This record gives sequence, structure tokens and C-alpha cells, in this order.
Amino acid sequence: MTKRAKVEVLEVPTIPAEFLNHLGFVVNRVAERLNAQVAQVTLHHGLTVPQYGLLLLLQAEGPQAQIELSMRVGLDRTSVMRTVDLLEKRAFVRRDPDPSDRRKHSVVLTETGAALLDQTLPQVRQAERDVTGLLSAQEQTQLMELLRRLLVTNRAG
Repeated sequence: MTKRAKVEVLEVPTIPAEFLNHLGFVVNRVAERLNAQVAQVTLHHGLTVPQYGLLLLLQAEGPQAQIELSMRVGLDRTSVMRTVDLLEKRAFVRRDPDPSDRRKHSVVLTETGAALLDQTLPQVRQAERDVTGLLSAQEQTQLMELLRRLLVTNRAG
């Protein structure tokens, strides 16, 4: 049986109108709400949102060295190492030796980890829809396109 952390459901206090004109504040509040919804799903499966994100990255891009994972997910190397340790204990990932450098290991998503993602992805998508449900499908698509553009532009600049 996995130990479950308690998820804090964010109360939405009255927000001063002035704050609603600041992009950073609005984006941050929406992200907090989305993370809280997704955390309810991932914690049900004994995962944190960062652990879930690391599994998603491995599924999408295949085996990665821990240093690459650190750079890709934006966590320091120590945090990634602890995360991989926890995921490895639960058989969601494994470390394979790098054939060209015995000092390095690649983190690999296991069948158990892939099965967990297959099981949780529909629930995570529903959590996302719960947050964006007031938007039409076209508006949701447009929002994602705009956010991706900002993300890519700011990463390159």
C-alpha cells in the first residue's frame, strides 16, 4: 500500500481586480489550480506531479542520463537522483549502464511505469479539462498554442 500525501485544494479568495491585469499573477494562479487538480490524480497513484512529469518525459523521449533529465525537467541533479531512486524502488524506471561509459547510467521507463502512465493519462487529461472547461475546444487549442509560443520564445531568448 502506498503512502498518500494530502492534497491541498486551493480556495479561490477574492482577487483584487488590479491583479487580474498582470499576466504573471494570472498564469501562476491558473498553474496552481491545474497542479492541484493533477496532483489529486497522481497522488492517488502514489506519485507527485514532478515524478509523473519525469515518467512522461521518459515515455516521450526514451532513455535519458540523469543529468539530461535534470536539464529537461528543470530540477537540480540531487532532486532528480532522489526522484529516480523512488521511481526505481517502485519498478517504474530502471537504470541501465551506458555501454560507452561505465560511469554513466540511462534511466529507462519500465513496462510497469508505462502501464501506470496508460492508466493515469486519461485521468490527468480530465483534470486539465476540469480547469479549462469554461473554454471552448477552439479556445483551449488557441490557449495551448499561445502558451507554447511563449515558452519556446522565452527559452530561446
